[in-house]
Amino acid sequence: MENNFGNLIKIERMRQEMKQAVLARGICSVSYLSKIENNQTSPSDEVLELLFERLELNVPLYHDFGEQAKKIEKEINEILKDAILTRKDRGKQEQVIKYLNHPVVNQSKDLYITLLLALGRFQIMPDGKGDYLKQIGWIEDQLSRENKLRYLTMKSLILFDQNDKEESFKLLEMLNREIPNASFQDWEIADMRYIIGASYYRFTEYLPAIENVKYALEYFQENFYLERIVECHLIIGLSLKRRRRFTEALSHYHRAVKVIGATERTDYFGMLYNNMGEIYSSLGEQEKALEYFMQSFDYKLEVKSKLYSVLSLIEGYVNYQNTNEIINWLDKGYEIKSERDGLEEFDHHFKIYEYCYRTHDKEALILALKAAVSYFETINDYVYIQKYSLWLAQELKASGKYKQATDYYEKVISIMSQAE
Repeated sequence: MENNFGNLIKIERMRQEMKQAVLARGICSVSYLSKIENNQTSPSDEVLELLFERLELNVPLYHDFGEQAKKIEKEINEILKDAILTRKDRGKQEQVIKYLNHPVVNQSKDLYITLLLALGRFQIMPDGKGDYLKQIGWIEDQLSRENKLRYLTMKSLILFDQNDKEESFKLLEMLNREIPNASFQDWEIADMRYIIGASYYRFTEYLPAIENVKYALEYFQENFYLERIVECHLIIGLSLKRRRRFTEALSHYHRAVKVIGATERTDYFGMLYNNMGEIYSSLGEQEKALEYFMQSFDYKLEVKSKLYSVLSLIEGYVNYQNTNEIINWLDKGYEIKSERDGLEEFDHHFKIYEYCYRTHDKEALILALKAAVSYFETINDYVYIQKYSLWLAQELKASGKYKQATDYYEKVISIMSQAE
């Protein structure tokens, strides 16, 4: 069995920010160490023990661990599969982390990579932690085709969150081409296609978003993974809503509502009702829209999520030009937000309605709209870039600033053309 000592040594050395020359000094040449780290040679036990000692690694040198390696690989994959498909991932990463110091794992290159990829997948889950994807990147050139696709799927998400949108999209396009032809189990293909679809949605590429998530939905429905079914209906519904296919979007939301009834995840109701309210608002059914927005607000507990419902209610009452209710919900929004950090977007939203409906300060409103457009451009929120650009263009036109108004009208046209 091919040992994993080279990968282990390389990752630990890089984690300690130790140069090869420092690690190799008095033990072997730098070139020989490089070969060890890249699994191009099998060093003697004596050399390995000296390298481990310098790295302060306690790794016993065993040899015939084939059956145990298969058993551990199965255990890791079963823990990961259960966490992904049931969305019950709390505490599961800790169950996998314990294998990092297992002597069998530290002697099997393939098993060690399997473990790092599993920990990397946990890393991008809501309760995930660690920097395992960075460690996988150090040995990317040693990954098999399938493992590289697993790694790049996760890397694409990380790049997006780091605001490297161009590189993230390049990886996404490559994954969309390659994953359907790769050798993965059905459950993993479904999960990866869901990730790809959800990523396309974030890039406002709604057609490939729908295509990929529908593929995932089929598998989740066949195997009764209820929370994953709800997630798929949400992404498909959002994509259809953005393409103004409101009736189809509503059908997916209604199906999601039925599925939620069979789960304990009532928190999904808040998100679904908010989106259903937005659709009814777009269809001109404002009373029904407000009804769903109110239900959404009542179900939500998390501050940011609750503030989205507040914003939807403000926007709903704008359609009625009900100034008293706009100000009422604006005050509730300020109260909920309070001095909490990480909610900058709501500062922009609330300032706009403050200047428009409470203080009636047109100059301040224009400045607030400009600041909002700039802010939402930095986070690629095309919905609010379009909404506030159109509002700003109208305000500028009314103020006789036609050239500036034209610039913002062009932003709106550009976004609308991309959504077709």
